[in-house]
Amino acid sequence: MKQHKLLFIIFSVLSFTNSFAQTEKQSIKVKHFAVKQLTIEPGIGIHSNFGTDLLITNLVQWNPKKHLAFASHSSYNINNLLQRNFNGIKTEHNYSVNQKFGVGTTFYSKRSSNTFLLMAGVKYTSFKESLVNPDDKNVSAGVNAFSPDYGLMYSLKKGVKKYFFSFRMYVPLYPWPVKATNISAVDGNINNIALEFGAGIKIK
Repeated sequence: MKQHKLLFIIFSVLSFTNSFAQTEKQSIKVKHFAVKQLTIEPGIGIHSNFGTDLLITNLVQWNPKKHLAFASHSSYNINNLLQRNFNGIKTEHNYSVNQKFGVGTTFYSKRSSNTFLLMAGVKYTSFKESLVNPDDKNVSAGVNAFSPDYGLMYSLKKGVKKYFFSFRMYVPLYPWPVKATNISAVDGNINNIALEFGAGIKIK
């Protein structure tokens, strides 16, 4: 009788251990599968010079593997949110459109992820001002130009399941070192760091 009880206890322990091991393997597989995801993250932001600009942005990120990330970042920058008419000079428009692609790596925690990306792309800038002179004809000056846009991006996602909040910081490096050796040039990373806040959704 004692032998039957002992065999029953041993059999129960082995069955529980085997069941726990299978459950743990399944949870690991599910967790690893969840890492492979495609996300869309619209947001708004400003530059670190805290001017009157407004950024309307969107980040599409794909993680084919756990620590590999590809991204596409688009933004429409209203460089002068409040149209100025000061001292006889009127700003007609001042905006830029940016499109960048990047590659990087992602690190995961329980309810958040941190992604570091190297980005490169192009920026189109359109700017026009007019000199308003009541005694003469108006004189206008404008710029429509393309320029490189490359730099470093950090992306934080925080949330659970399908929806999450996101924060991004983009540090542009152009014109360093192409046109300026000073990394803190006016058009470089110091005055034009972009800070973006938004929400996102996991597509798969």
